[in-house]
Amino acid sequence: MLQRNFFAILASWLWLVPVVTAAPFAYISNQLDDTVSVLDTAQGKVVDTIPVAGKPAGVAVAPDGKRCYISTPEAGGFAVLDTQKRHITATVKVSDGALGIVVSPDGKIIYVADWYENTVAVVDAGSLAVVGKVAVGRSPSGLVVSPDNRWLYVANRLDDSVSKVDIARRTVVKTVRVGSHPFGLAIDAAGQRVYTANVESDDVSVLDTAAMKIIATVKVRQLPYAVTLAQNDDRLLVTNQDDGSVSVIDTRVLKAMGAIEVGMKPEGIASHPNGRHVYVANWFDGTVSVIDAKKLTVVDTIRTGEGSRAFGQFIGN
Repeated sequence: MLQRNFFAILASWLWLVPVVTAAPFAYISNQLDDTVSVLDTAQGKVVDTIPVAGKPAGVAVAPDGKRCYISTPEAGGFAVLDTQKRHITATVKVSDGALGIVVSPDGKIIYVADWYENTVAVVDAGSLAVVGKVAVGRSPSGLVVSPDNRWLYVANRLDDSVSKVDIARRTVVKTVRVGSHPFGLAIDAAGQRVYTANVESDDVSVLDTAAMKIIATVKVRQLPYAVTLAQNDDRLLVTNQDDGSVSVIDTRVLKAMGAIEVGMKPEGIASHPNGRHVYVANWFDGTVSVIDAKKLTVVDTIRTGEGSRAFGQFIGN
């Protein structure tokens, strides 16, 4: 009787104990080191460093967080990282200019932009086979997929344009001119706006996705490279490569709020799932700056590796 009562009490206590889940990890490609740093966002430190040959650049974490896809331009494709075992399980040959990479919201398809071939490869995430290619503009770079998995948006750097691709038909339905040399893209949670960092015009174009028309152009600082949304999509943060800063745009009024100093040559930028903290890969410093998007201050700087780039959605959910 006493033993049964003990286990009954223990069970009632366990019911009250909250379930502890692992914090999201950030996967930072260190292009000059040929490595990827695994950053534990809860501990605020690098917990593993994984060799990845081929000058890793673009990063895309699968929706379930179990895989991370890393583009390898010098290897002509991408590597597949098992995030639980923390080792590379496969390398996939796509084309010589593989750079931008993104995963569909359902995790079934990987899209890889080819800088030289002017195409986007469609890769089946299960078989890792290239199942199609979509012709886009010159030097495609940044990629984002709409939340409803209907549309793929592609920044065509040398054409100064963004293309909207019908995913089901694998065809471009419209291409619109933006600023000079667009590179990084971000899309809001409603799929209504796409933001593009225009490297050589030092501004951000805001696109209405339904009409594929520019609704605003916001001036930032020197050589904007990549963008991310935070604070329930109310703020857009933009890395400025030649300014060592991150510009902040209020998306409600589409005006710049100012800039935050980070490391030298900031490139990749991504938001934590909590919507408040933003991580910035600083190429020249080999560090990651952590920004509080509410207070607009840097709250931590973490050493990663040489040539930290992390172009894409490098933080898991």
